Amino acid sequence: MFWLIIAILAYFFLALSSLGDKVYLKGKENPKSYVFYVGLLSGLVILLIPFIKDFSLPSLDILIWPILEGGVYILALYSMYYALERFEVSVVVPTMGGLQPIFILLLSMGFFQFTEISLQNIVALIVLIIGTFLISSSGKNVKIKGKELLFSLLPAALFALDVILTKQVFLTEPFLNGLVFMRITSCVVVLFFLLNKKFRKNIFKRTNIKKSKANIFLMAQSAGGLGILLQSYAISLVPVLGLATLNALKGVQYIFLLIMTIIISAFFSKTLNEKFDKKTFSLKLVSIIIIAVGIALLTI
Repeated sequence: MFWLIIAILAYFFLALSSLGDKVYLKGKENPKSYVFYVGLLSGLVILLIPFIKDFSLPSLDILIWPILEGGVYILALYSMYYALERFEVSVVVPTMGGLQPIFILLLSMGFFQFTEISLQNIVALIVLIIGTFLISSSGKNVKIKGKELLFSLLPAALFALDVILTKQVFLTEPFLNGLVFMRITSCVVVLFFLLNKKFRKNIFKRTNIKKSKANIFLMAQSAGGLGILLQSYAISLVPVLGLATLNALKGVQYIFLLIMTIIISAFFSKTLNEKFDKKTFSLKLVSIIIIAVGIALLTI
């Protein structure tokens, strides 16, 4: 269960990154521009190459997997930010959180050809999905419309496929080798965004970004990079049949994010000021208990 500890640590850093994103994305930020910068920074993974023993370019039949993952990862990010820009976060995030583990389970059963999963793991998965859905929702009675559901389904399916491809990469390549090739691909993919003249002009004229906002972005991406590194390591460690459960643990990230948001709102209200009514706070508390039960089921 070492993968469980790594996963929880990963979700802590991803929560830090999400907090930074919440602050940075206050105001109008083009999702394509944001994904461009995220993908570009992922190229810094090349700095790891000198520290990788026996680093080499794999054969094409193996290299195809990190190439596919890198492309799918960027598409998943863009579709998520696109959905968040146009629809309510309280609809998109819970829908993605609830559906993604289900997609992963179905895809992994088809891709890795396994059919057996223990009853305890199934119960833990269901409990974690419920907890993740509840803690990521706003507590309001929001009706999910067809268009909103469609735009939530797409990133959920793409992120699920990304997890499957990531696992396949680590089954064929050592951890650091696979990670380097996946993130280099992501960097190359976002460079194609520059082929669009309008986008290119928008990127190169962005010289008026406040220093404080730029620092927030860099800190958020640093935390996110570490979180993705640890999450990738957890994916490399977890058995194939545990991939969906690993993803369902994302509720832990929302617990960390909730705690951080409350602290920041209390002491730095000018930076982030979010208030929770009794109903919403009670829902979050119940969600935390449900997620704790799900984690307990995994460790028994």
